[in-house]
Amino acid sequence: MTLTTEQEQPETSSDQPIVVLHNPAMHVRRHLLFNRLQKALPDNTFMIASTGDFDADLKALKTACQGARLLIAVGGDGTLNLAVNAIAHTDTALGVVPAGSGNDFARIWVAGLSAKDIIHTALHGETINIDLGQANERFFLNNAGVGFDAELVKRLKHRTWPRKVTYITRALQLLPFYRSQSIVLEDSSNKVNAGLLPKSFMLSIGNGRYFGAGLPITPHARVNDGVLAYTHIKEKYRSSTLRCLAKMVLQKHLKAKQVQSGQLEMVTVKTAGIPVQVDGEYLGYSPVHIKVCPGALKINKL
Repeated sequence: MTLTTEQEQPETSSDQPIVVLHNPAMHVRRHLLFNRLQKALPDNTFMIASTGDFDADLKALKTACQGARLLIAVGGDGTLNLAVNAIAHTDTALGVVPAGSGNDFARIWVAGLSAKDIIHTALHGETINIDLGQANERFFLNNAGVGFDAELVKRLKHRTWPRKVTYITRALQLLPFYRSQSIVLEDSSNKVNAGLLPKSFMLSIGNGRYFGAGLPITPHARVNDGVLAYTHIKEKYRSSTLRCLAKMVLQKHLKAKQVQSGQLEMVTVKTAGIPVQVDGEYLGYSPVHIKVCPGALKINKL
């Protein structure tokens, strides 16, 4: 339960409880936003901290959210991933308070908002329905990846990096060692794996537009259109892949000859042994079935 100050009284509209999920590993500067949120919370608020054990955290969060009208996630994309897996296809709405290192979904959801507006939106914003993606049994809010980006996520899983070390720097460290491979896909359009290049460097499936702390991998993605966007980077020469990644920074990669892009409702990666990530969290290896879940999440917006 959280007490409030006289200066910042909550505007409660329901006796249903609010659940706040937070990542205790937040950067110091982000704690200021978290502390400000706490002052605005009503008395019937339940606080829960993630531990890093996804299955245990998910079980505890689902229990806490039973009967809750709102789940506020304070953290990055991994915290949001835990949150949506707890409340997908329920009447509990999500409030987003970005406090991670990448915050890729937040770039499209609360971009440009002040701390005051972020907190107000999380607590009192208009509730709408948006889509989710699903990779096997795991929901994702922002992005799923098969190939290079998932291999990078896997290698970073148990390591701590300085905040100034960017995704691009980490990717450059992995590039000399990563080997693209032929991939067998099944999708209704037969376009995801089109083209003459046989090897797949990275397949990105986006509900959101960004990954890797701000790279616009799927700029054609929309969260409420009933489909997922895809960007499939094929490879023949590593030099051309490097040029493609450089173009991504300027959002010009979709025109590259080695890139297939579009929209889909579902795709199956049938080739085994390729790493898979969802919302920056390592999921495991393919095969994997990825699909859109239209309107599966209630979320507060400004």
